[in-house]
Amino acid sequence: MCTKKEATIRAFVAIELDDSVKAHIAAASEALRRERIEGLRLVRPEGVHLTLKFLGNIGAGKVSQIADAMASVAARHAPFSLTLGAPGAFPNPARARVLWVGVAGDLRPLIELQRGVDEALAAVGFAAEKQPFSPHLTIGRMNHRASRANRQRAMRALAAHPLPASQTIAAASISLMKSALLPGGTVHERIGGWELGIGCQVSDFQDCKC
Repeated sequence: MCTKKEATIRAFVAIELDDSVKAHIAAASEALRRERIEGLRLVRPEGVHLTLKFLGNIGAGKVSQIADAMASVAARHAPFSLTLGAPGAFPNPARARVLWVGVAGDLRPLIELQRGVDEALAAVGFAAEKQPFSPHLTIGRMNHRASRANRQRAMRALAAHPLPASQTIAAASISLMKSALLPGGTVHERIGGWELGIGCQVSDFQDCKC
């Protein structure tokens, strides 16, 4: 039990990707890296995930409430599959700040799962999302100094290396993740995970560290 000021972690809920999906993302990232586009910072392929809910900085004591909520949500939603989709950018390709690969296939179970996560977490104190859910896999970001020409160049490079639409994204569990900004970039680590359709925990929580 923590006796000092409560530790906090930067957390989010996501669907993790299997190695075959990450391998395709790594190939696309390497193609972008070879372009040497000024202002582009790529996400580590091993850290790419499908975010369902960003929680921000949370107290370590909140984890058990989140765990109970996620176990309940997972039990009510069956596993499903998606496929890789077309590339895109936020806010739009012409002014790209965030580069991503979309997801495709039958999105209905994904949208219902995200809604379930959002509602369950709203019940334990997290504000409900105001913007419509836009499922995507972030693979890179342009910093604020990147020129318009380089933003467009990055989008052209990403579009020139399409990911295979036949690649399946298996959604069999949801995970509570934490992220830490290290000198080499942001690193994500699973805190806990729950199987869809069952709700049982598939990984242990870490001990609270002060």
